[in-house]
Amino acid sequence: MRTTRKIAVVTSALAATAVAAAPAAASAQAAPAFVAYHNVSAAQSAEKVRRLKAQGYRPITVNVSDGERYAAVWVKGGSAQWGIWQGMSTAGYQKRFEAALKEGAQPVSVSATGPAGSAVFTAVFEKKTGKIYARHGLTGGQFAAANTYAAGMGLALTSVDAYGTPDDVRYVAVWSTNPGGAWHYTYGKGREQHEAEFYARQKKGFRPVKVAVAPDGTYAAVWRKDGLKSWAHYIDMSAAGYQARFGQLQAKGLYPVQVNAEDGKYAAVWE
Repeated sequence: MRTTRKIAVVTSALAATAVAAAPAAASAQAAPAFVAYHNVSAAQSAEKVRRLKAQGYRPITVNVSDGERYAAVWVKGGSAQWGIWQGMSTAGYQKRFEAALKEGAQPVSVSATGPAGSAVFTAVFEKKTGKIYARHGLTGGQFAAANTYAAGMGLALTSVDAYGTPDDVRYVAVWSTNPGGAWHYTYGKGREQHEAEFYARQKKGFRPVKVAVAPDGTYAAVWRKDGLKSWAHYIDMSAAGYQARFGQLQAKGLYPVQVNAEDGKYAAVWE
């Protein structure tokens, strides 16, 4: 993968209102070596990418919001065949997606911000096999229809973000091989609706594994029944609130596996 103008890229072998939290178990597994940051500029993000790659880390979740401010979580080790891009236009993301597929890579985390006609994308691609279905620029109805189509192919929603404007919310999503467990998705839920959904799903053994904040203040989420006992999920956090929650949960042995923001509101999932 080559560097393109306005796109920071790292290559490898590829050329606070809490909705709820599950208490961390005393015997929670030790978190892997990880680095997380949020609310950094494009230039700061590019510098972190260069430094973290050199130190042997790889990104597991990325987010862009609020006039191209970046957030991400990196873990040490794992696949060496990945690439990360930022500052892409809609056309740029489509071009990168098509090139990645030819190289045997798939998007594993995609985020976008800004109006549909001038959105900015960031994405992580990894070299992997299996079926994949990815769409962007979707309205709510189109997102629902795409999910039905992908589920019919036996795929699961593995990455989702909302962008656009309050009166024109759009979705970018990736469906890929199901990592395991029954799953559901929701979108267009206000804070109280999302909270009610959380408790209803939790009673049935489901937990949120992906969450996205939309420009109109609603939430999209992926719920999975995977039996994990130690995890946490919070929404409606400020940047400072997210940082404070980060510290509290790290002390309990949990680390963020997905972070998302829009209009200064953060949501995240810890494991």
